[in-house]
Amino acid sequence: MAEPRVGRFVRDSAGVFGAQMLATGLGVGTSVITARMLGPHDRGLYQLLTLLPITLSNFVKLGIPQANVYFMRRRGASGSDVASHSLWLAFGLGGGLALACYLARGWLLAHFLKGAPPITVIPVLVLLPFVLLQGFFSAEERFREYNFQQVAPTVLGLVGMAIALVWLRTGLAGAIVIQTLVVVGVTVWLALRVHRTAPLRLTWRPELARDMMTFGSKSYLQTLASTLHFRIDQYMIGFLLDPVQVGFYAVATNLALLLLRISDATGTVLYPRLAAAGERDAHAQTSAVCRHTLFITVLVALGYELFGGLAIRLLFGERYAAAVLPMRLMLPGIVMISLYLILTRNFTSRNRQEVNIAAAGAALAINVGLNWVLIPRWGIAGAAVSTAVSYSTAALILLVVFARESGYGIAKTLFIGRADLDGYRQLAARMRGLAPAPAD
Repeated sequence: MAEPRVGRFVRDSAGVFGAQMLATGLGVGTSVITARMLGPHDRGLYQLLTLLPITLSNFVKLGIPQANVYFMRRRGASGSDVASHSLWLAFGLGGGLALACYLARGWLLAHFLKGAPPITVIPVLVLLPFVLLQGFFSAEERFREYNFQQVAPTVLGLVGMAIALVWLRTGLAGAIVIQTLVVVGVTVWLALRVHRTAPLRLTWRPELARDMMTFGSKSYLQTLASTLHFRIDQYMIGFLLDPVQVGFYAVATNLALLLLRISDATGTVLYPRLAAAGERDAHAQTSAVCRHTLFITVLVALGYELFGGLAIRLLFGERYAAAVLPMRLMLPGIVMISLYLILTRNFTSRNRQEVNIAAAGAALAINVGLNWVLIPRWGIAGAAVSTAVSYSTAALILLVVFARESGYGIAKTLFIGRADLDGYRQLAARMRGLAPAPAD
């Protein structure tokens, strides 16, 4: 990448990462409130209920978020046309899925949401069109909107949970209502922002919609398999064990997944650039981002290994000490999946989603199989082992194919070199130069 492009990439990534770190800090505060006020049982149900619209939405996303980026960056499609199609699809597909799930609510409550009050299912299903729309509108390089979308829900959630759980003592139902109101409010704000630059119209272009669906069908399978891979363990714990164990595992998972904020920030900024770049340049950018992201993620993971157990006990209390071992067991997989989140962007930008599908499908099969065997024997520790193995498998499949197709060896993609270290030293020197001198 040329120096100005590198500088812009670093600034955009730093902005997204900074917003995610702020959201992370606020999210930890919300997590502490929900864990302490709800207790492990209801905290487990809260986790399953709030994950439900995120998980279900992937069954009807149809690869539209990836298609939006591809058609605007590579095909020159109108932002207004793309945004208008997104609005129609979000409420049509999301509303239909919400109705189907409402009719099947008895089955969901009996098998995966054991003990959840039936009234909590309704606000969760209402979220489906709004969750879809947020994903669809994350297509362009709207990093300010994206950053707001990351921070605003955590600010509102922290305030809302403090009022609902600490002050009003509304319990699980109140927590779910607050979550619903926050997501709906942020989605409406995002739609208004999009409308200012890409006016939303009640029009439908069948040819554009057909082409986007064709492209998105590949990303759809990839996204569906990937999402199920990331979420299935928690639903299997709920099915095979009970909500209390889900509550423990949720604390472990949510804390460990904070590591992925690093790769998610760089991947979010990287994908639109890859979609507009030539293949050679895309490979060079991907290799560089992979090794730097992995280096930073490993350093942070070592801190987790040393201090993560103490953090869980201090933040959530001794009641959640059972979350410490699963958190440590899944760390190697979390480090590896940081590569996966970047490499998938490379293959999608080149319309090579079949590689992502193969990796996600293989990892999903491994995850389900291992969970089915290990959870009954080892409980949530078994689920953590399954996560580490399946995450690592998905990343290794993509890494091998990327190295073969790009010409960038595995070592060059994984490990930083002397030139990279010199860059870190120069960055540190510049930061020291910007720091104010100490007072005499």
